[in-house]
Amino acid sequence: MFIVARIAGIFLLAPVFSARTFPAAGKIALIIWMSAVLWFVVPVSPALPDGSVMISLFLIKELSIGLILGFICHMLFAAIQSAGDIIDLQMGMSIATALDPTTGTVTTILGKLLFYVSLTVFLILNGHHLLLSAVNQSFTVIPVGAPIVFSQQLVLQMINIGSSMLLIAVQLASPALLLIFISDFSFGIVSRVAPQVNVFMLGFQVKPTLGLLAVLFSLPLLISNISVIISQMAQEMVRMFSIIK
Repeated sequence: MFIVARIAGIFLLAPVFSARTFPAAGKIALIIWMSAVLWFVVPVSPALPDGSVMISLFLIKELSIGLILGFICHMLFAAIQSAGDIIDLQMGMSIATALDPTTGTVTTILGKLLFYVSLTVFLILNGHHLLLSAVNQSFTVIPVGAPIVFSQQLVLQMINIGSSMLLIAVQLASPALLLIFISDFSFGIVSRVAPQVNVFMLGFQVKPTLGLLAVLFSLPLLISNISVIISQMAQEMVRMFSIIK
C-alpha cells in the first residue's frame, strides 16, 4: 500500500502519466504492476507503523513524496508552456485560446505548440525513464515506512523551483520578445514620422509573423535548452531527497 501511494502521487502530477488521454484503467494497472515489481527490491523501514491512524498518516506521507517528484517534473513543462503564453501575449494572439484535452485547461496556441515540442524531446531523451528511475531511487534514499521531515527548507526549495522555472520561461521567450520589441520601437518611430499611418492595425499583421519566425529560428536553441532543463530537473530531485531525508 505504501509503494502504491508513492507511485500514485507521481501519476497525479507528472507529465505523460497524468494526461487525461491516458485511460484511468491503464494508469491503475501500471501503478499496481510497478508496485508489484518494486515490492521485492525496495528497502523497508524496520519500524513500520501499526494502527489505522498511523497507517493513514504514513500513506499520506508516501503520497506527498510522489506528489513532490511529480511537481518537479511538471514545473519543467509549465515553464516551457509559459514561454509560449508570453510570446502569444506579445504577438497579440493571447485571445486565440484552445481547450487542451490532455489537461482540461484553456491554453494559448503557441504555448500548447511548445508544450508538445518539449514533450516530444522529453520522450526522445528518455525523460520518462529518468522519472521512473527517480521513483526507484527514492525508495533507496527514503525507505518505505521511514519517518521524514517536511521542514521550512522544503517549502523554500519548492518556491525556489517555481521562481527558477519562471526565469527559464522568460529566457526561452526572449528571442521572440526582443524581435517584437524592435518592431514596436520601429512602429513608434513611424508613428512620429508619419502620423497618418495606422501602426496599431499594422502591428496586428506584423507581430504574429515576427513571433512565428522568431520561434521557428530559435527552435534548435529551444530543444538544446530542454535537455539542459531535464538535467536540472534531475538535480532538483536529488536535492529534494536530501532535504526530505
